Amino acid sequence: MSNLLCNQQSPYLLEHAHQPVEWMPWGRDALELAKSTDKPLLLSIGYASCHWCSRMSEENFEDSYVASIMNRHFVCVKIDREERPDLDQTYMEAVRMFNQSAGWPLHIFCMPDGSPFWGGTFFPKEDNGQGIAPWPQVLMRIAEHYRKAKHELLENADHARANLEHSNHANLANPGDWHPLLLLQAAGKLCSAHDDTNGGFTPEPKFPSPMKIDFLLAMSEAQSVRQNPQLSSRIDECICKTLTSLATRGIQDPLGGGFFRYALDAEWNSPHFEKMLSDNALLISTFAKAHRKFKNPLFEKIVRQSLQWTEEALGGKNGGYACSLSAEINGVEGAYYLWGMEELKEVLGPVRGRMYAEKLSPIGSSKEDAYLPRAIPLGEDWDEETDQQILLLLTEKRSQRTAPTGDHKCLLTDHALLARALIDAGVSFASREWITRAHTLLLWMESTYAQEGQTVSSVRFPDGSLSQHGFLEDYAFWAEAQLAFAAISEPFGYEPAEEWIGRAEGLANFIRSKFKDKQVAGYFATSVDQSSPAPVRKKFWFDNALPSGNSSLLRIFHTLSLIGRNMDAWAQEYREALGGYVKIAQNTPDGIGHALAAISEAQIGVVTITGEMPFLQLCTQKLAKYPHRPVYFFAADQKKLTVNGQNVEPLADSADWISYLYG
Repeated sequence: MSNLLCNQQSPYLLEHAHQPVEWMPWGRDALELAKSTDKPLLLSIGYASCHWCSRMSEENFEDSYVASIMNRHFVCVKIDREERPDLDQTYMEAVRMFNQSAGWPLHIFCMPDGSPFWGGTFFPKEDNGQGIAPWPQVLMRIAEHYRKAKHELLENADHARANLEHSNHANLANPGDWHPLLLLQAAGKLCSAHDDTNGGFTPEPKFPSPMKIDFLLAMSEAQSVRQNPQLSSRIDECICKTLTSLATRGIQDPLGGGFFRYALDAEWNSPHFEKMLSDNALLISTFAKAHRKFKNPLFEKIVRQSLQWTEEALGGKNGGYACSLSAEINGVEGAYYLWGMEELKEVLGPVRGRMYAEKLSPIGSSKEDAYLPRAIPLGEDWDEETDQQILLLLTEKRSQRTAPTGDHKCLLTDHALLARALIDAGVSFASREWITRAHTLLLWMESTYAQEGQTVSSVRFPDGSLSQHGFLEDYAFWAEAQLAFAAISEPFGYEPAEEWIGRAEGLANFIRSKFKDKQVAGYFATSVDQSSPAPVRKKFWFDNALPSGNSSLLRIFHTLSLIGRNMDAWAQEYREALGGYVKIAQNTPDGIGHALAAISEAQIGVVTITGEMPFLQLCTQKLAKYPHRPVYFFAADQKKLTVNGQNVEPLADSADWISYLYG
């Protein structure tokens, strides 16, 4: 038994290729079949390492009776959210419009043209007493409604489509309405939402949200904050509390390294167990930048351990990295990471095993004998030597278990974020090894993803084939990574910075020609040349699991306005882009951390330092010990310092320059 997914390259789609559901991939064939048979489309969106995606699949899509209902009444389409992020984000936004919870797996019911009229997330096969309608019941209700009152569903779909289009420009404002005070107000709102007991900025379920920390880190260097001791202290408290909690609670794996996707509880101790390269790359960058400000050995430990984990757990022989590790083993979520009391006593000894378990909390109400190792606060009965011995013994024992499987798609966005993480870590810890890894990775990306005429592919599949198109985030994250490497390329002995700036500017020019809205501000998620697009061509302003492409462009445009070849044009692009964030910064600043960080850095000032190579290398070493700030180094015969393009009076040596920048 097989369906049309058997010809796909995505590991997630291939998992469903031999199910009784007559799955089709997204495309014109599915839309035409729905139209010719007058059936609604049923879209199921997920990813390979998603536990609840697996649960829904096992309960419903493997069942021949449930599959027969789906096949009889719907044209069923399976979508890998990592292969088609545009579809995922578009339909996620639609489900929220229907006042439904949004997450994965995501299930959307659409008219034959792809316009959504209703949706939700996980549905059990049978009533589980949690108030969620069983999947067969949902299917039959919608099929009957479509047959008897299709006009009502069509009206829903028309409204949803109109709202999706309206949200592209609903928050646009005049760029001149931007005021630096918005940054201070946003920082204040974010800090007021901070959980001072456990860290983080939301109630459970809790996500690490490194983009919010990045914004606060950038704002902590603003003169307006440094002159306000109360706000400055508050920002530092929020940063340190959240990062310390992330580093010491159950969301971080102290045995193998790396962070889990998110936590179900307020204390960060009960995670969902998938591990994503993108999440970890963003967190590595944040911890590395925070270490420069706070000199916290714990932050350094997290950076080193996480980078080691990416190499050992996700690194592949082809030069790329897998995008995720599964949450489960043999259908049991967390089986690789959790320990029973008897296991702990067997590995650690009866007394020490029980003592260790007592310092942990059992995970989940139905798993009273399941313990998740985490960092234990040192004290009278718990010293560092004991802690290290226990972690070593548990690591050795866990290595004998069956490890989680990986999704070996190589995503361009993930690799761009990892390159940025390696650069941030390399600069913060003066590590040539990490800078070299970033350089190697960037060159591998160029040889792998770059196509003719500046086009890129978004995905490299395990069989070596490439996806057809790149999305806005692919181009933008890659350009950001290239500009980050340009900043330090020369003092670390690599190519001239101009080469990397030219690469980034080429991508930015392509973005401007293929993704820009020619009518109003903003950039679409898909190229004008995109085949089989979503029913609405969307712009995304808010960060989700990843930063938004539009927020990434703010940093690119402002940087190129200072060091690019066409500076005036990039300055105009930056001014226009600001118009997309005025109202959002006023109303929901917690959703645009990446944009606010870029705007903060732009207003604080991007620094360029020129001079002979020994001087640049000395500046690089010294600046690594100071808070993060965008600094670009260019080899030249004459020393010069500029801040946002404005020359600073010549200073005697690097110590004077640092005093000027951070005094």
